[in-house]
Amino acid sequence: MSGQKSLFARNLKYLRLKNKMEQLELAEYLGRKSSSSISEWEKGKYTPKTDILGKIANLFKVSLTELMEVDLADRQNYPLPKRHLHDLQMISEQLDESYFKKLLDFGEELLEKQNTNNKK
Repeated sequence: MSGQKSLFARNLKYLRLKNKMEQLELAEYLGRKSSSSISEWEKGKYTPKTDILGKIANLFKVSLTELMEVDLADRQNYPLPKRHLHDLQMISEQLDESYFKKLLDFGEELLEKQNTNNKK
């Protein structure tokens, strides 16, 4: 099993379980008649075609790159795509000190909400 294939397999299973979804539910969402494809994908035997990968990424609200190349289960080390880091840097460099503080406060508030929701 190649590295990218095994990472996709782990991510698919992680996202499915995180969203309390059975293999059959995911299969039905993707237009499959049974859960056997999902099982094989999660075992790393096969990787679905690009159009199916896109549907999976869309369902779980991750990018195709994240689905295939980022260990999504490792949330503590979840890297932001470079474009997001660049956007944050560009915005923060233009803010006055008081608005920058508000940005940080808002970020902390969002993080608390996320952590609360993840515990549910």
